[in-house]
Amino acid sequence: MSWVKWRGKELIDRMESAAATAVMDTANAVGAESDQQVPHDEGTLQQSKTIMANPADKTKVNIGYGGGGQSGFPVIPYAVKWHEVPANFQKGRKHNYLRDPINNVAPRELKKNLKKAIQ
Repeated sequence: MSWVKWRGKELIDRMESAAATAVMDTANAVGAESDQQVPHDEGTLQQSKTIMANPADKTKVNIGYGGGGQSGFPVIPYAVKWHEVPANFQKGRKHNYLRDPINNVAPRELKKNLKKAIQ
C-alpha cells in the first residue's frame, strides 16, 4: 500500500460528521425519554426543552429544560427544583427527569447511533 493515496483528512471529516450525527440523534432520544418523565401540569416545563449543538464543535450537544440563556424561553424558576427534589408528581412523572434518561438511555442509543452513522 502506498501512502500517496492516504486520505486521512477525508476519513477524519467523515468520522467527525458521523459522530456529530450520532450525538444529535442520541440527544433527541434522551429528550424524548425525558419528555415522558418531566413533571407535567400545564406543559410549560416540558415545552421549554432545548437541544442545541455547539456551533464550534458539533460533537457536543446541550440539552436542558427551564429556559434562559440562548434557549429563547424565559427562565422557569422551578425547573431545577423539580429536577432535584422528589415530590408526589402526577401521571407517573418524577424528579431527575433529565439525569435518569442520560444515564439509562444515552449509552445504548449512542452506541446504536454511532454504528448507524458510520455505515
